[in-house]
Amino acid sequence: MGYNIVITGVGGQGVLVASQIIANAAMKNDMKVRVGETHGMAQRGGSVIAHVRFGADVFGSMTPEGEGDVLLAFEPAEALRYLNYMRQGSYAVFNEHPAVPVSVTMGSATYPSLEEIKSALGRHLHAWSIDATALAVRAGNHIATNTVLIGAFARVAKDAGIPLSRDVLLEAVKERVPERYHELNAKAFELGYEAIV
Repeated sequence: MGYNIVITGVGGQGVLVASQIIANAAMKNDMKVRVGETHGMAQRGGSVIAHVRFGADVFGSMTPEGEGDVLLAFEPAEALRYLNYMRQGSYAVFNEHPAVPVSVTMGSATYPSLEEIKSALGRHLHAWSIDATALAVRAGNHIATNTVLIGAFARVAKDAGIPLSRDVLLEAVKERVPERYHELNAKAFELGYEAIV
């Protein structure tokens, strides 16, 4: 049996770091792990998607369309962009804080409302939206936004039957960040975990 996690956002939000943390947590549980990523113009806020696949028998690094178990989106509109990877009735957590593209600020494109995004995701998935950016600020620094989302993922993984415990995920976070940021990240992780009700 395998598990498929799809992580998306825009360049600079920590999508690839989050995929490495989740992959490391899976390896701690002695599972085979494959990680794949595609990204556009990351330095300009381009779309980024990472796939973390793990389990007893996992071969390819990219999640086949319609087979995702959890969608973890660092940016709300990016959750919609990659909805096609998710199977009906799977799970999603997304950050409510938008990274509005230049095309929208210049008036040549429109950005969907938070309600439109929630509604579209809710028709297909068990979806939660949290203001991960605000929770990271509450923990001590907005740079911990990705850790808030990993904490939320830990809670959703439990409901989704994914065998990655809260403790193993938090340990993987701490291994990835310098020791001086452990307290900040532990607090951010807990705030993310508790935000999923």
